[in-house]
Amino acid sequence: MTKKLIPLLFVIAILFQGCKGDDGAPGVDGGTVLGTTFDLTKVNFTSANKYLTSYTFAATSPNVKVLESDLVLIYIYWGEDVLGNKLDAWRLLPQTTFNTGLGTLIYNFDRTATDFSIFLDGNVDYSKLSTDWTSNQTFRVVIIPSDFSSRKSGTVDYSDYEAVKKFYNIDESKIAKYPAK
Repeated sequence: MTKKLIPLLFVIAILFQGCKGDDGAPGVDGGTVLGTTFDLTKVNFTSANKYLTSYTFAATSPNVKVLESDLVLIYIYWGEDVLGNKLDAWRLLPQTTFNTGLGTLIYNFDRTATDFSIFLDGNVDYSKLSTDWTSNQTFRVVIIPSDFSSRKSGTVDYSDYEAVKKFYNIDESKIAKYPAK
C-alpha cells in the first residue's frame, strides 16, 4: 500500500505546483475613476452674447479630459424645493418652461469633446424676458467617463440630479464654482 501511495502523492504534488509565467509589465496606477462636477455661476444671457454662453472644458476645469463617448449632463438651478425641504432643485437640460408670459422658453446646450455652449431657445422674444430668466443663472455640469458609466451596475434617472448625485457619489462640498466670463 505504501508503494502505491508514494507515487500518487508525487503526482498530486506536481499537479499542485502549477505553471507560473511572467508577472507582466507594470500597469498604470489605478484608483477611483471619478467624473468631474463644477458649477457655472452668474451666467447672463443678453443680446450682446446672442443669448449663448460658451466654454472649453479645459478653461472651466483644467484637469478634466472629456472624450466624445463621455456623458455630459448640465443642470440649471431652479431654486429651493417648493415643499420647503431646503434642498436645491436642479433640472436637467434641455429644460422647457411655458410660464414666461411671452411664450415657450428652452434652456438648451450642445457639446463637443473640447467645449460646450448653453443657450436660450424657443418661440419667445428673448429681449422681452424678465431678468429672472436671463440673469445670474447657475448651471451644474456633471461629466461621467464612459468607462465608469459602463462599469457601474444599475440604472439612474439622469433627469433627477439627487439620484445622479447619490448613484455617482458626488460630494457637493468639493464642487468648484466658476463665475461666467
